[in-house]
Amino acid sequence: MKLTVAPNDAFRICQLTDLYFGSMLLNPADTRTLNALRHFFSSHTYDLIIVTGDLIWDNETPQESLNAFYDVLNQTNTPVAVTYGNHDTEGPLTRTEIRGFESELQLPVPKTNVSVNSDRENYTLDVYTDDVLRNRLFIWDSGDYLNWNLGKSYAPLEFEQIEWYLKLSQADKRTNRVDLGFLHIPLPEYVDAADFILDGTMGEQTCPSDYKSGLFYEMMRQHDIKGLFAGHDHNNNFRSRLGDIELDYGNVTGYNAYGVAKRGVREIDLYADRFETRVVTFE
Repeated sequence: MKLTVAPNDAFRICQLTDLYFGSMLLNPADTRTLNALRHFFSSHTYDLIIVTGDLIWDNETPQESLNAFYDVLNQTNTPVAVTYGNHDTEGPLTRTEIRGFESELQLPVPKTNVSVNSDRENYTLDVYTDDVLRNRLFIWDSGDYLNWNLGKSYAPLEFEQIEWYLKLSQADKRTNRVDLGFLHIPLPEYVDAADFILDGTMGEQTCPSDYKSGLFYEMMRQHDIKGLFAGHDHNNNFRSRLGDIELDYGNVTGYNAYGVAKRGVREIDLYADRFETRVVTFE
């Protein structure tokens, strides 16, 4: 399977984030999430669905919950990409084991340039027009927690994850690239970006890692990624800009998650020379 789009058309992406399927299979909040997604996808179509982490929360036996979720996604007949958040492996399963449940997806995305570091899977998705690469999506697994003597923090991206991106970017000979990135935990630069909000809501303090490991700096140097999309902070769904890069949040999707924000998705229309994005809520 190849991700393709006509030359002047938008490649349409739906970002889901922070589903928070709980430890009791299909509790009322989870059932509400699944029903909302079924209803939403009955009238909205996309070329790609990306899930940016925290699919599960406090879940000792997540397979049944994930299978129910993946069954809803399978009904959309749309390719699905998944990356993971800090809550996904708080139970007994490793990230490798959680990724194994992706086998239940009928249309898993064609992952390219796959790299696994510290059990975090990073990969790209390539969007083609007439067999020519038009856009590239970088998917990072941002991990979970970092426990040092200095204190507990959300994990930063590892050096190897940034080097992986840098090598791919430097080898890419396309000009005027308009690529996107996706991960769960926002970069520390989202704190600065909150002073330059373009639209949307900042309903809570941004919660990145305490440590910058250099990804944003390399993105600025390479001039390819024009938008980075995170989850994690459920009351934030703003778009912001630092330099020529948008630092944007998705919109919390799951009713089992904390927060007062309306549940919904982020839509992204990706063109050869730009992208447009908006939040669409369920109610």
